[in-house]
Amino acid sequence: MRGNSLPGQQLWSAYGRWKALTSLRRSQEASHIFQQRLCFSCSSKLSHNPDRQARENRVQLPDTPCRTRFAPSPTGYLHLGSLRTALFNYLLARATGGQFVLRIEDTDQSRLVPDAESKLYEDLKWAGLSWDEGPDVNGPFGPYRQSERLPLYHQHAAELLAEGKAYRCFCTPEALEEHKRIANAAGQPTLYPGTCSHISPAESEERAHKGEKFAIRFRSAKTPTAVRDIVYNHFRKKEFEDDYIIIKRDGFPTYHFANVVDDKHMEITHVIRGAEWLISTPKHVELYNAFGWAPPQFGHLGLLVDENRQKLSKRHSGVSMTWYQEHGILPQTLLNFVALLGWRGRDAAATGGAKKKSGPNGDVMSLDEMVDIFNLKFSKGDIIVSLSKLSFLQTQHLKLLPQTLPSNPSLLADLQTRHITPFMDFLSSVESLRSRSPSPEFPSSLGLHLLGDRIPNPRIFSAPYVADLVQIILKSQAHLAKSTTNPPTTPEGNLVPCEHNHPRTPPAFFPLRYLYWTLSPSALRSSLETSCIDISTVTVNSQPCSLSQAVDWLIGELKGIPEEEWTKEYISLFLAQRKEAIGFKEGEKVTRNTWKICRWAVLAGEEGLTVPLSMEVLGKEETVRRLEAAGEVAREGGGGDGGDAFAAGVVGEGALGAAGAGTGKGGEVEAGSWTDVLPDIEMGDVILEMEKKKNDCVRRKRDGKSQKGRGELVGSAWSWRCKASDCHRRQYSVSCINK
Repeated sequence: MRGNSLPGQQLWSAYGRWKALTSLRRSQEASHIFQQRLCFSCSSKLSHNPDRQARENRVQLPDTPCRTRFAPSPTGYLHLGSLRTALFNYLLARATGGQFVLRIEDTDQSRLVPDAESKLYEDLKWAGLSWDEGPDVNGPFGPYRQSERLPLYHQHAAELLAEGKAYRCFCTPEALEEHKRIANAAGQPTLYPGTCSHISPAESEERAHKGEKFAIRFRSAKTPTAVRDIVYNHFRKKEFEDDYIIIKRDGFPTYHFANVVDDKHMEITHVIRGAEWLISTPKHVELYNAFGWAPPQFGHLGLLVDENRQKLSKRHSGVSMTWYQEHGILPQTLLNFVALLGWRGRDAAATGGAKKKSGPNGDVMSLDEMVDIFNLKFSKGDIIVSLSKLSFLQTQHLKLLPQTLPSNPSLLADLQTRHITPFMDFLSSVESLRSRSPSPEFPSSLGLHLLGDRIPNPRIFSAPYVADLVQIILKSQAHLAKSTTNPPTTPEGNLVPCEHNHPRTPPAFFPLRYLYWTLSPSALRSSLETSCIDISTVTVNSQPCSLSQAVDWLIGELKGIPEEEWTKEYISLFLAQRKEAIGFKEGEKVTRNTWKICRWAVLAGEEGLTVPLSMEVLGKEETVRRLEAAGEVAREGGGGDGGDAFAAGVVGEGALGAAGAGTGKGGEVEAGSWTDVLPDIEMGDVILEMEKKKNDCVRRKRDGKSQKGRGELVGSAWSWRCKASDCHRRQYSVSCINK
């Protein structure tokens, strides 16, 4: 046995003690693990997970006011990603009672866009963001345009030169490009080779004194610098930084140098920016360390990508602020949409419910509500920009518009300029050209023949109804407000515009035209035809009657409303109490809906404002007059069998005029009259090829079966309503023929 071996008795004794200690240690570890699990399950505030606790600490707002900044470069216009950066810095400053600074980083003089800075101010103010300090606002740390701070950068660059932490580089741009070309061809890194790093200070001074052009480079550390980040925690590059330029040959600082100096002198506490800048942050931290300054806290937001997980290109519609403005997206909608791009919002602890991002009303939040619930819980990784969410938020904020608009004069002024005034101008131009028939400026698809006299001083444009007017204009602009899925896009990522009758026709023309003009009998006939109401089955309080009798009953009821009670609230309650009074048959289904008869008589069935609001806007006198006119139209078709005469009247007037003259009850248009009566009319993407395709037209029976006594109507479907966007919404007697 070797000299250092233990006797058997001692060996077994040592082994026993080791076993006992091991067993005790395992027991303690098991107990610790159990306590951890117990802690998580009982939601104890005492966490045994240091990493989890560290994450929670990082995302909590500081107890002291934060100074944040948004520092765009005027080499381009504000886009979705930069607006998100501005918003989160704004929210952090406001949520902590701090200051939000706007700084213009215009050191890249060769790429400046002349109107980019002024457009930036306009877009930020349009979105509803304001700043406490900036080029157009006095502040204690100005100037706030980097091109006006050059002496400060030179002063700090001189400090680094004097301490040997930076050096002059006399390499020409051509020599540097040649080096990169050779290194790249050889498959080697294209880092600066340090050509001028060994020039003595004396030689450097002498060459600079003689006027030789130079840049100033920072001596980077030869080991990668670690960075602490609110979102990504620890970040360290695998390779070290090269000796990068801090002062260019033209005397202007680079972004990396100027932003560090400015953030220090402007006392910025937090820097929230896109994740594309995370790779550059070690450079900035090295500079802070070189000066002996404490760096601010960094938070890098996930990259915005499309549904193919490709970085949003400038050609994508969702990038440009101009696109949102031109398509009627409300500023509060856009800010709400941007806030949800990578911000996790409230969690279960804050809401007392299921873990989700939310505000007081779920994902629908005003700017003030965002400030109230803001925290630093940002998502890691790429953020997919889905415009379907924008559609939902637009709908919700439009509903809130009557409450928000009165207290927001700047928004009202913007809506007036962008939407209300152009719409009123269009209506005025239509009125002035109605006498021209046919009008080359306005296609027949507008249905100008359906319009009656112009209403003097339409109340829909008066102050009490501005919010309602804006709601309809913006809702009608595109499918964005109603779509629950992503709108179609081109291969380049641009949104496909909604189908309009005519490029210059505001979509709100149709739902609002009968609040600007009165109804013609043709409009009432055409509307009743497309409504699929079987007029032979009308009842009032379950008693059979004619449509005209039902309208007369409704007139008598409405006349009893006092003039001072003629408000949307009272009318809504009044009609709700009589909702099932008027009944009729739609296809195979019996419907009891007084509201629908009102919409037909007052608005020719047009969708838009609610019936009570439309009646309030029109006033009691005009509403009753329209109902009386509807009763007359109903009586025209109410004789005999109660159905055929009216059906023939629909074909005999309106868009088809002469076409109806050649038809009998439920009969077909005679051969040979197609070309004379209805030549090809182009309506957007739909063309009515009546002559060529007449034998291919599918005469559809209403709801699968022809209405009793009505027969199959031919031609009336080819009115102004027959356009691509309406064919899916309304039922017609004849199908559309696409190009």
